[in-house]
Amino acid sequence: MTQDMNTISAEENPELAQQLIAAALSIPTEEEGSPEPVEETSSAKVVLPPSGDIELLAGLYDPFTGTTTNHAEIRELNGDDEEALSKIKDYGRSLLAILQRGTVKIGDKPCTPDVLDSLLSGDREYLIMKIRVATFGSNIDLEGLCPHCEVQQTFAIDLNEDVKLDRLKEPQVRTFKVDCKIGEVTFELPNGAVQKKLITTADKTSAELDSILLKECISAINGSPILDPNQVRKIGMQDRRTILKAIIDNNPGPDLSSISKNCLDCGLEVPIPLTLADLFRL
Repeated sequence: MTQDMNTISAEENPELAQQLIAAALSIPTEEEGSPEPVEETSSAKVVLPPSGDIELLAGLYDPFTGTTTNHAEIRELNGDDEEALSKIKDYGRSLLAILQRGTVKIGDKPCTPDVLDSLLSGDREYLIMKIRVATFGSNIDLEGLCPHCEVQQTFAIDLNEDVKLDRLKEPQVRTFKVDCKIGEVTFELPNGAVQKKLITTADKTSAELDSILLKECISAINGSPILDPNQVRKIGMQDRRTILKAIIDNNPGPDLSSISKNCLDCGLEVPIPLTLADLFRL
């Protein structure tokens, strides 16, 4: 965990792409404290990995039927998963593998790449968060120095209790508008396909990642559809920041960046932003 003037942070994450990719990893099991299921064998009882149904923060929307699937099933990661993940050296691709392996179903649909790509990025982050808690539990202890009294201590975080969840207010509304200097900009919330482009894009600067996100999300300017993706690169810097903020503000998902705890010594509030990488680093 690193320290700056105002924040104790396990890992700095200033880029929008990282915010969208790594905003969540708390997985409350739906029935904590209930007995683990067991499977009878001829010789012994075998404890099965826990799984759970969760309610998505936005849901899988079908524009053809106008219906939204709000539930998903996740499972604990096991030894087979650990071996497969150990062979992946890229941070972003590891998160994609965790999501794919730990998600069992979306509604009654088996988990496939196409189904996962259709989910909003916030729901994908929420699923990863749930998989983390199902696998390792909800508690995280972080060692850090309070920026107010400079006392070294352990901050105990409960992902089930301390992570704020932002839900999509209207599940069937995925298109938003924001007023900019250039006029009215219409944008879609990023889905899994967009998130994958950000995660798997190597050697890109923060500004280049912002451009990719804007190209994928902006659908119209002043009511005119975007026909040339390069048109987005001509948008002014202030407008770009306005649109990016609007995307973040409207995007559902677990908010790991706003976690804070009171110092055990001086009692003052200490911000402790987390990333997905922090939550899988045991």
